[in-house]
Amino acid sequence: MKLRSKITLLTITIAVSVVFFTLLSIRGVIINAFREELEKRALSVASNLSDRVANNILLKDHFQTTKDLNEVLTKEDDIEYIFVTDEEGRIIAHTFNSELPPDILLWNPLNNRATNIQLLDTEKGYIRDAGVKVFNSTKSELHLGIREDDLENTIIRLRKITVPIIIFVTLAGMIASFVFSRLITEPLNKFIEFTKVLGRGEFGKRVDVSYGDEIGYLARNFNRLSMELKTVKEKMEEAYTYTHLLEAEKISTIGQISSGLAHELKNPLTTLKMLFQAFREQPDMTREDAGIISSEIEKIDTIITRFLGFVKHKSFQVSEINVNALMDRVLSLCSFDITNNDIFLQKDMIETLPHIKGDRALLEHVFLNLILNAVQAMPNGGEINISSKTDDGFVEVVISDKGGGIPSNIRSKVFEPFFTTKENGTGLGLSIVYNIVKSHGGKVFFDSNNGAGTTFTVRLPINN
Repeated sequence: MKLRSKITLLTITIAVSVVFFTLLSIRGVIINAFREELEKRALSVASNLSDRVANNILLKDHFQTTKDLNEVLTKEDDIEYIFVTDEEGRIIAHTFNSELPPDILLWNPLNNRATNIQLLDTEKGYIRDAGVKVFNSTKSELHLGIREDDLENTIIRLRKITVPIIIFVTLAGMIASFVFSRLITEPLNKFIEFTKVLGRGEFGKRVDVSYGDEIGYLARNFNRLSMELKTVKEKMEEAYTYTHLLEAEKISTIGQISSGLAHELKNPLTTLKMLFQAFREQPDMTREDAGIISSEIEKIDTIITRFLGFVKHKSFQVSEINVNALMDRVLSLCSFDITNNDIFLQKDMIETLPHIKGDRALLEHVFLNLILNAVQAMPNGGEINISSKTDDGFVEVVISDKGGGIPSNIRSKVFEPFFTTKENGTGLGLSIVYNIVKSHGGKVFFDSNNGAGTTFTVRLPINN
């Protein structure tokens, strides 16, 4: 059963139940009031009539007593019978048309009471027998039986009123419950549809429920959740894109240093080849030859290890970093490019430079990219200066070249993704450098003059 049907059924049940029990209580109060009024009237008529026939009873005047009883019976439409007894308890007058009912004196015996009312279940329905003492300390009593005609008519009228009221309330309850359930279930249906939208991953949408109550509060929270999920999704997508861009740039960088790597490997391999050719002609190996072989193999191992350390990095791993050691490693990776392009390297790093915290491989990528850019800015040779200093809780590494500089009209676009002036460039290098440094809580900026070179400064927080 749907929630709307449950609310409708519950509302109708409550409405009908309230009206039914309310009318039932009112009916009971009215009936009791009528019965009390009926009993009071019966006792009043009986008392007045007993005073009227008292002398006739003493005189044993059966005729006059019967006449008085019939006169009252004629005037009161709801009185069924009247009878009276003498001082010895014998019936001396009555209004019954036929013989006296058997055991009539046992219907409502007064005994020592002045008055009493007894409900009798007769063939003609319920009758209330009202008995009063005519003379105290005697058996003389007057009894009259009064029918509940008015009460029955009242009950019938109440029934005629009650049934339409219940029907009306039921119909009104159905309409009210439909409207009420719609007010509740309509926003809930919107929430259900909204959860389906969120389940499909369509974050950022809003549920349109303008209420100032708990439902409105719930809607505002749903909308805030949707926006937060959208933000998280965008950040995840951004991180995913950034990771892939970083990998693409790394592949580009690996391509740039591959030729240098091949040249660095070629030198020790050439030495080993010459030695092995000599061994074929003269198998004897001297201690000096063995030392050369060991040295060249160690050189190859070191080159490959450094290269693989740059290539294999996958995830963000924070560690304590010695900036001087990191720069030595970066310079070893691009040493061929520096030497092969007739570039003079001037290094002025502070030996006591404080350590920083960060991802070693990502920061290697930053400085490798900046140094290779400096090399490419001087295709006919030149000079690169690398220096460092500390400033207000930060380590600064400065890389300067003597190239042609960055044209003033493109300086504002240097750190934009996919912007490049190189024929085979990806346009991601400096953008990724910027994002890596920013993710470490640092800054990267540059100063460039046409024809006088460019200086990049990387500012990273000191590990406290």
